[in-house]
Amino acid sequence: MRRKPAWKERWSSLFATVFPTDTLLAALRKMERHQVRLLGVVGEGGGLLGLVSEEHILAAWRGDPLAPVSGVMARAGAPGKARAGARRSRLQGAQPHGAG
Repeated sequence: MRRKPAWKERWSSLFATVFPTDTLLAALRKMERHQVRLLGVVGEGGGLLGLVSEEHILAAWRGDPLAPVSGVMARAGAPGKARAGARRSRLQGAQPHGAG
């Protein structure tokens, strides 16, 4: 019986991804090859660490095209943490019906 792949394995195979240690040059080449402007940055276990865009890469290009992607990627936050905070602030700011 075939086992169902974990979501981390599925995630990294659905999108073009790079490792944080890959260079900006390698990431840009992968973007060109896959015709995308955004890459997922994954760890060794396949978990999403962040995203790197073409804009991130080009902004850092003059510094060093062989710099690691980890220096320019947007890091992924803890799942649900930001949403929970936003929901809490909306609830705290809500006024009772008829007040105002």
